[in-house]
Amino acid sequence: MKIKLTASILWPIVFLIVAGLLLATKPWQTKPQETISVSSQGTYDATPDIAKITATIESKNPNLDTARADNEKKINVIIPKLKDLGVLEKDIKTQNISAGQGYQVQTMMYPVPPKPTTNNFSTTLELTLRNFKIADSVIATLTQNGATNIYGPQLTLSDDKLAEAKSKARENAVADAKNKAKELAQASGRSVGKVVKITEQGDFGYPVPMMARSSAELDQKASQIQPGQNQVSINLSVDFSLK
Repeated sequence: MKIKLTASILWPIVFLIVAGLLLATKPWQTKPQETISVSSQGTYDATPDIAKITATIESKNPNLDTARADNEKKINVIIPKLKDLGVLEKDIKTQNISAGQGYQVQTMMYPVPPKPTTNNFSTTLELTLRNFKIADSVIATLTQNGATNIYGPQLTLSDDKLAEAKSKARENAVADAKNKAKELAQASGRSVGKVVKITEQGDFGYPVPMMARSSAELDQKASQIQPGQNQVSINLSVDFSLK
């Protein structure tokens, strides 16, 4: 006796077979991936290639506008001379301008209310030096043309050099993470698989190795600028799969 399978009979049979396979294998119940998470730090030593110097040029006069005009003349003399020394225009920045009354210095043990003496007008410039060899000439130009307070140098890295140092530090941080994960996995009788996730924690950091505390100290240090090395650091959190 032959049984003729029609579509009305065949499709229910196929459905039951597929449903049975799904119930047997339960593909929706995937086994969660086992991972290990480690924190790591990578560092890289880079030589500073930028020195920042701050200089204040001050003018005094009973008439505030006269003090301003005098200050403007000093600035107009200093800036072209700095450019002639090799300081780029983009590296000369006006940091602050201030104006106001100056007051009599108090010398008494019980001072009376201070009396105004004259008017002060000052301009503060921030200079970025990319050639340390001109530091002496820059400081001489400032002191010879009315600068009253000079501070620095603050030794830092240029943007390109900092980006390069951070990239090297990241490579070292990843290598450190791999070593830590391998040690932990071996201690638990497992082995490390592929990287699942990397998170960079916080920002980089590097110390400033030298900062003069006064204009006299800066003048002494100018010809002694030794850039040394700044340490750039990167912190990572890395997840690895476990085998």
